[in-house]
Amino acid sequence: MKHSEPTTLLLLRHGETEWNLTGRWQGQAADTPLTDLGRQQARIVAQRLRSYPIQAIYSSDLARAFETAQIVGEALGLAPIPEPGLRESDIGAWMGLTWEEIVARFPDEVAAMLAGQDVRRGGGESFTELQARLGATAERIVARHPGQTVLLVSHGAALRSLVAHVLGASLSQMHRLAIGGNTALSVVEAGPYGWYLVTYNDTSHLDGAAPSVAATRG
Repeated sequence: MKHSEPTTLLLLRHGETEWNLTGRWQGQAADTPLTDLGRQQARIVAQRLRSYPIQAIYSSDLARAFETAQIVGEALGLAPIPEPGLRESDIGAWMGLTWEEIVARFPDEVAAMLAGQDVRRGGGESFTELQARLGATAERIVARHPGQTVLLVSHGAALRSLVAHVLGASLSQMHRLAIGGNTALSVVEAGPYGWYLVTYNDTSHLDGAAPSVAATRG
């Protein structure tokens, strides 16, 4: 990158959904709506984001992320731009299942994933494909906004893959990066000397708010 000032990307996971409450993996095909708490979480994080000089908002075009982005955008006076590259991972036949159901129905895939193999979960995307998609999307956005601060609204596994891209982390270890709670905020910078992770999975803005399911995928 030639621009001397880093571009700051604020990575925001969407608010709570109905399937987060029931512990079901959502993936890319399921487009479950935000709960009332999820909308409240979006309003709360919007107030926190007022302290950043955000010039643009890009969001996954899946409803749970885009509604979160719209709530935040309304508070910041910015219209979110839909970006399909920020969609959640395609998890194929795992969609709609709980972790216990996934382990019971797909024991070989689960064992291979936990052993560090890059499997197509449920016949969907591999981690390699997910990381390549998120990394390329982030690089394009950085190129459009040199030296600016940009908000990206996305999903748990998608943002985890982007952080792994920033860190240059081995895909075999990607499952060791925790998925943050709903509206978890991470901050990365892209500058002349490469990428840096500044903050990961910060939900301090929700202190005192009603609890949500923190680690449910999607």
